[in-house]
Amino acid sequence: IYILEQLQKDSTNETFPTTSSYIEKRSIQSPLPTSQRFFHSIIVSPSTFPASPVKGYEDLSKYVLANATAEVMAVCSNDLRNLYSGQATAGWKYQCMEKNVLVYYKAFSSSATKHGFLGAGVIDRPLSTVLCMLKDLSKRHLYDKTITTAQVHKKITNSIELVYVVSDISLCYQKQPRDFCCISVEAKEENVSILAIQSVYEESMPLPCKEMVRGEILPSAWILEPDTINGRDITKVIYMVQVDLGAPAIPAKLLNSVAKRQPLVIARLAHFLAG
Repeated sequence: IYILEQLQKDSTNETFPTTSSYIEKRSIQSPLPTSQRFFHSIIVSPSTFPASPVKGYEDLSKYVLANATAEVMAVCSNDLRNLYSGQATAGWKYQCMEKNVLVYYKAFSSSATKHGFLGAGVIDRPLSTVLCMLKDLSKRHLYDKTITTAQVHKKITNSIELVYVVSDISLCYQKQPRDFCCISVEAKEENVSILAIQSVYEESMPLPCKEMVRGEILPSAWILEPDTINGRDITKVIYMVQVDLGAPAIPAKLLNSVAKRQPLVIARLAHFLAG
C-alpha cells in the first residue's frame, strides 16, 4: 500500500530514470531506499488506480524499471563493462565463465529460498532480433527448458503486460513446479533496450493452487546493448533474475550447479537464434 501511495503521490512531479541516457551516465537511482527495494508481490485491484488504470500501471512500470536497473547498476559499480570482465559488487559473486557467458550468483542472508542469478554475454545477432525473441513469450520454452508455460495474461499498453509463468524446477532438484504472476515492462531509448519484470498480483490472474508453489520474482531484467564485430551487428546481453522459489530451499550442496542454469539461458538463446 505504501509503495502504491508513493507512486500515485510522486507521479505528477517525478520522473524515474530508466532510459539508456541514464545507463550511459551510470546514474540510475531507485525511487525508494535500497532497504525497501525487495518487497512482497504488489497487489493490484480495480480500486488501486480508480482514476485511470492505464496511468496507474504506467506509474507502477516506472517503479519496476527503476528498481531493476538500479539493481543491475549496483552489481556492476555503475559500469556495465565490469560484468563482462568478472567484476561484481553488492553481494554478487562471480562464479565462472561457461559457453561464453560470465555467471554470477547472489545469496540472500534473509532467506535460503531467495536467489539471484546473473549472466553477461554476447549474442551474434542484431538487437532487434534478440529483443523480438525475448518479447515473444510463446517461444520462451524453446531456449529455456525450465519454463513450461509463459503467456500474456493482460496487455496494458504496447510496453506493459501482465504475464503468467510456470516453471518446472525439477532441474533445480525441486518436486513441485513454481508459478509466478508478474508485470513485464519494456523501455527503449537511443541504443539500449530493457525488459524488466517483477511479481504483481491482479485479481483476474490465476489463484495459487496446491499443485504448485507460488514464487516471487524480485526486481529482474534483460539489458540489451548493440555492438559491432568485424562489421556484423551483435548484441551485448545482461540477464539478471532474482527470485524467491518458496519452501523447500534448494540444498546448499547443489547451489553451484543450479546457479548456472538461468545465466546460461543467454547461451541457449544464442544457440537457438544461430540455428
